[in-house]
Amino acid sequence: MNSAIRQTIATMEHIVGGTLAYFMYDVKTRQVTGHRTDEPRAAASTYKLPVLIHCALLVEEGKLSWNKSFQLQEKLKSRGTGILKDLSVGMVLTLRDVCYLMIALSDNTATDILIDCLGIESVNRRLNDLGCSVTRLERQIFPPNLERRPPLAAGMTTPGEMGGLLLDLVQGKLAGAEATQTMLWMLSAQQDRSMIPRYLPAGWLYAGKTGSNSDLRADVGLVTSPVGDQVVLAMFCEHSQTADWSVESPGTLALARLARHLLVGEGGESSSFCRSG
Repeated sequence: MNSAIRQTIATMEHIVGGTLAYFMYDVKTRQVTGHRTDEPRAAASTYKLPVLIHCALLVEEGKLSWNKSFQLQEKLKSRGTGILKDLSVGMVLTLRDVCYLMIALSDNTATDILIDCLGIESVNRRLNDLGCSVTRLERQIFPPNLERRPPLAAGMTTPGEMGGLLLDLVQGKLAGAEATQTMLWMLSAQQDRSMIPRYLPAGWLYAGKTGSNSDLRADVGLVTSPVGDQVVLAMFCEHSQTADWSVESPGTLALARLARHLLVGEGGESSSFCRSG
């Protein structure tokens, strides 16, 4: 990491009162850069990427079908992001529908429908098979006297492992062409554009999965420049500021500014990656 990037990170960490970490891989040059790449972090909703990967691989293995149907149940309606929590009980969705909502809208109810079907340990075994030693899902524990326990999952990861999963997906190392394209299509539908793609110039493409906790912001994405060069970028910002769920939160802005600095530099005129080499 060069001195300019190091100074940028130090300045942003001072502003947010926390730490930034990232993993970046230039697909064309194979150059890797990063900061705190192997430090464990809360995954927030980036854990939904491994859930998607597991689903797609089960389909590819013939153990599931994208047309498998699920009926929306009240007991699986979860708080937080998404639209299914507000829709009518009894509606039927396919596996493809549920995965799409989990990724594009980060729908927590869609995610818990999948976890209820797959089981957390099934996802974790897959992660182990894929070489992840830190990235794991676990169920959050809520007081037993709640009238309806929100069945949200939680997890841990590192920038390197989460970025590595997306990189293997992009390079076709995880699945065949059809499953790979299906997953990339879902990631490209991501509606939260407040971090990695936020300050990138017109013509740049993004496909990824974001995540937010009260004290963390995260984004794991594939970025494609106007000339077709690609980078995989996994970014995490832990901060001590008062919880702010808006797109103007300090952690959100820090990741957006760092992404621009890493990808296009201060002036934004370059379309080459890994300028921080």
